[in-house]
Amino acid sequence: MEIAEIIKSLSILQVLEHYHLKPNRNKMVCCPFHDDKNPSRQVYAETNTVFCFSGNCKMNGKKIDAIQFIQEVPGRISRTV
Repeated sequence: MEIAEIIKSLSILQVLEHYHLKPNRNKMVCCPFHDDKNPSRQVYAETNTVFCFSGNCKMNGKKIDAIQFIQEVPGRISRTV
């Protein structure tokens, strides 16, 4: 299976759910890549990506897909699970 096929078959919503991150009614979640008390990461289900709007985030300004999200998570998400 090619990476492009994996990305198409693995939705960002499935990945977020795996890490116990549920989008609110505005399709936002707290960002696991920085201390975030108010949701700053927008979920774009239609493009299968997420984007953090916080200037405190190392991922700010980067639209990432499910695979990139998983690659960045190790060691960071445990504090929110």
